[in-house]
Amino acid sequence: MTIPLLPDNDGDCTANLRLALRDVNDEVVAIDLERVPYLSSQALTELASFRRKHLGNRIVLQHPNALVLRTLNIVGFNKLFAIENAAA
Repeated sequence: MTIPLLPDNDGDCTANLRLALRDVNDEVVAIDLERVPYLSSQALTELASFRRKHLGNRIVLQHPNALVLRTLNIVGFNKLFAIENAAA
């Protein structure tokens, strides 16, 4: 399952992320971050919470821009999630 994540008018994706992850069952999940300009602390919390609830699932974060990738690395999410096709 691939979730194309879209930010709101302020660039935050938390609400859309929460809605998208609500109906995910035990399956491989890819979250496409291509259009996400940044990850707020609330969005990071949603990702961490989803990860804790779905420990057996493979969760892939796709196409993060340089800022999002840096944020993921700083908080250590590069060790919790697979990250693919990251910006250089």
